[in-house]
Amino acid sequence: MPISRAKKLCPDGIYVYPRMDRYKEVSEQIFSIMKEFTPYIEPLSVDEAFLEVSGMSTMYSGPKALGRAIKDRVFEETGLIISAGLAPNKFLAKLASDLDKPDGLVVIPYGREKEILAPLPIKRIWGVGPRTEKILKTGGFHLMRHIQALPDESSLIPLVGNQARRIWELANGIDDRPVETDRKIQSIGAEETYEEDLTDGSAIELEFRYFANRLSKRLRKRNLLGHTVSIKVRYDDFTTVSRQKRLDTPSDHEHVFFETALLLWNKLMQDKTSKKPKGKAKELESLGATTKVQAKAFTYSSEETRWIDPPGPIRLLGLTVSGLDEEVPMQDSLFESPQDETEDKLASVLDSLEYKFGETVIMSGALWQRFHGDNGTRRKRSELKAAVDAQSTNEDVESTKMDKGLDLYKNDDVGDINEDI
Repeated sequence: MPISRAKKLCPDGIYVYPRMDRYKEVSEQIFSIMKEFTPYIEPLSVDEAFLEVSGMSTMYSGPKALGRAIKDRVFEETGLIISAGLAPNKFLAKLASDLDKPDGLVVIPYGREKEILAPLPIKRIWGVGPRTEKILKTGGFHLMRHIQALPDESSLIPLVGNQARRIWELANGIDDRPVETDRKIQSIGAEETYEEDLTDGSAIELEFRYFANRLSKRLRKRNLLGHTVSIKVRYDDFTTVSRQKRLDTPSDHEHVFFETALLLWNKLMQDKTSKKPKGKAKELESLGATTKVQAKAFTYSSEETRWIDPPGPIRLLGLTVSGLDEEVPMQDSLFESPQDETEDKLASVLDSLEYKFGETVIMSGALWQRFHGDNGTRRKRSELKAAVDAQSTNEDVESTKMDKGLDLYKNDDVGDINEDI
């Protein structure tokens, strides 16, 4: 439940901010325990990871014994209870770990995948959110057995497009993804759910300035550049829409991210306020649109363009940079401006100052206004997000989100463990 909703339902409740230092400390402790069992670890977040433990059959009587050993070891060391699932692949292991929380230990044996999946609702499939679930149900697919009855994914293509094959395979228990111990970051994002809905374009501008500043710092810290910028908007009725643009030249510049967000926001607002026929077009809008932005799009000054007020209250905003590249482009862009070179130098100085004296030692007027707004609430949030950026190495968002899980392979058996911290 979002904290904003919780406060509305229980305004007299006592609310505390997360302790990121402590979470990171315990996370490192648990991951250290995992390394006692295998060096092949694929971290997913501060409290989740996939582990491959092939070849350990001589050490344990079976996958369940292995899962129990890890659970016991974590409890002895930290006092924490974790939920484990063991199965032939990642998807099934994650599913198994969810079936008997918070102190579960569930095994899906090889050869019984389809049998166990059959009675489960389609929302259990990775990537099937409320909207996709609704679309699938309109096509008569309510349970996984309904999808299993299909000879292939062709009947799903009219409903879910290029996701059809993946959904059909997962419903049949097929997931060939290996444990990736050196998986690269696919995207970096920042978003916030607001206690009070936003209705003013100027307030929304401050949010996207903050997001752009935060993302550019995170990219610079990792020596990464981003090719694609996307925004996410959720209204008070929980309708969520997104827009994205691809840059000609990868960037880590704050002004590029902010100005692209401005373009996307105003285009989205114009689309929302203009009259459009109902039907498929509306459904496509909710899934987001992708277009390419030319470098010349950044020749204007954002000061000359106003952020359009939203047609309704906004409860969540987000900004994401994806298509990340670790290498510096070999050829300079023909459209590279002196502003980029100046910003590089300024960013380097600011990063050095913030490293030595903290995030608030110097900031732009817009960030200062946001930082001190809302009677200090925004300030506390900003400090928390800064702490997350500085201390958590697993916050970066993958292009395909996964739920909490720890994957354990034992020959063809995989285990998924959730750590409740």
